[in-house]
Amino acid sequence: MFRGNPAHSGVSAETGINITTASTLTAGWTASVGTAAYSSPTVVKLKALGKPVVFVGGSSSFSAYPASGGAALWTFPVAKAISSSAAVLNGVVYFASNDGTLYALNAATGALRCSYAMNQFTEDSPVVVKDPDGSGPLIYEGTVPTPGPGFMYAIYGPGNTHGSCKKDWSFDGWTILPTGTWSSPAYAKNAHGTPVITFGTDDPDNSVYALNAKTGAKVWAYRTNNTTANDDVGASPTISAPGVNGFADGVVYITGKDKVTYALDLTTGALIWKHALVAGTAGDVSGTALVGNRIYLGSDTGVYALNATTGAVVWHVLSKLAFYSSPAIGGASGQQVLIIGNLTGHLYALSLATGAIRWSKQPDTAGYWASPAISQGTIYITGKDGKLLTFAPAAAKR
Repeated sequence: MFRGNPAHSGVSAETGINITTASTLTAGWTASVGTAAYSSPTVVKLKALGKPVVFVGGSSSFSAYPASGGAALWTFPVAKAISSSAAVLNGVVYFASNDGTLYALNAATGALRCSYAMNQFTEDSPVVVKDPDGSGPLIYEGTVPTPGPGFMYAIYGPGNTHGSCKKDWSFDGWTILPTGTWSSPAYAKNAHGTPVITFGTDDPDNSVYALNAKTGAKVWAYRTNNTTANDDVGASPTISAPGVNGFADGVVYITGKDKVTYALDLTTGALIWKHALVAGTAGDVSGTALVGNRIYLGSDTGVYALNATTGAVVWHVLSKLAFYSSPAIGGASGQQVLIIGNLTGHLYALSLATGAIRWSKQPDTAGYWASPAISQGTIYITGKDGKLLTFAPAAAKR
């Protein structure tokens, strides 16, 4: 799923792209997914097909491609563009289109299993987990005000004993109205063992919420700023589990358009630290990645590594460039690299330890809003002009 897992760590288990091989990255196969693409690729090995598949949304359809390249395995038409990135669980692929419809398809064939009409604009990516009550798959997806307040939904997936594509609960108890969310929710258990989802909200609410994933009840909310300007929290959060890095309650890391990265107590919502990034003009929507005691994120003023315990800057590079894309990290421990694309279409592989550029690619596309996926020894990423691009180390192509 988006950012790799329900907690949105942004880290791949792949080791083929690393500090040594990154310098040999070369372009591989490409495909067109429409006139524009904001959906980040999702790569999954399907048992039904016995091979890995890339799922990606475009301007008028959602498609599945063999991860090794070639013609689309299937294409599913939609009425409006897809900004949502897909989640796959038990052979079902889930995504939302901008018209507010959540789809569940057979991942191997593209056949519609069911759909749910939220009837409001949505572009966040679903988190799909096994329902805490043991009934089957459960999907979390949010909407923005179009019109009226937006919602965060919990929706039963195909095979759930409560029904397929039926609402479990919805939440609209925002502090400041009208608001909603386009922040892709993250899921984890807090220090009490309660499953929660966390996400940011649109202006004027400008907040981070944690909801009880079973009931939809608000656990806590933290307002990042009191302005009514475009200072919402659209980035996806990254969750550090209770006990990691000495934080007994767990931590939520998230960046707002107010140019501040926040570390919030996962269990109580209390502020642990906040770090003001260098001022820019575009606002920040990049999610974070968590490795050890550091978090990594993109910004409209470059790419940052921050100490996960204190928020102090470890390194800051490419400060003149703007990044909406969230970073993806691959490689074995000590050999890891960070992959990220910027708004003008440059793609980078950076040393995770120092931020040094190990590889860069001049624009193959109009720019990157989508985030990269690292899988099968390959980088998969979509550009604003509708291109699905792949890159792999030269040795892997022989």
